[in-house]
Amino acid sequence: MKIFFEGDTGQALCEHCQALVAMHFTRRDVPFSDGQGLARDILVGVCDGCDRVVAIPAQSTPAIREARKQQLKSIEARLPAVYLDVLDAVMQAVSSEAGAHLRKLFLAHYFQLLVQAQQGPGLQPAHEAFVQALQAQRRQRGLPESNATRRLSMKVNPHTAEDFLALLQQTHMSQTELLKAVIARIQADVLEARDPQVIGALQRLARVAG
Repeated sequence: MKIFFEGDTGQALCEHCQALVAMHFTRRDVPFSDGQGLARDILVGVCDGCDRVVAIPAQSTPAIREARKQQLKSIEARLPAVYLDVLDAVMQAVSSEAGAHLRKLFLAHYFQLLVQAQQGPGLQPAHEAFVQALQAQRRQRGLPESNATRRLSMKVNPHTAEDFLALLQQTHMSQTELLKAVIARIQADVLEARDPQVIGALQRLARVAG
């Protein structure tokens, strides 16, 4: 693997300039794509024309992953209220004694499953189908769109943070969109497909959590 240094030059595609551009390597703080947190003082390739990051060498990847993991020890997002309503409905379907504390367990369980099965890329079309189904139900009932939102905040361990980071990288979604898509997948498995294996696994989680 070639090691790059500050001042090295090269070429890369720049999305902003819409062209193959000359670039140089330098160190800077780079915000994450979802705008939540940043990786500090990493080596990146910068467009000579617009000064935007256009390349990240392999040697910078571990530092970015670690910065992301540290930031993800707290996963927070403001979601349309219906998503948390749906997640709570799933928990109620799995266990009549379920409380809001199970949200984190159910989501963490799915992060791990999706990463292990490499199913992240399939989340987006499933989420789009979920959104269309919600819109169809509102139209059938003559209900307007709702702007209500609720906050989801979870303190997670490093393993869950790593799984969530892997899904972010697989899907190229923002943190908020990924949470919405995972919730849509959970409801599809539990409320629509009534998958006995999934429900059994979630019931065991609910029993252990109390």
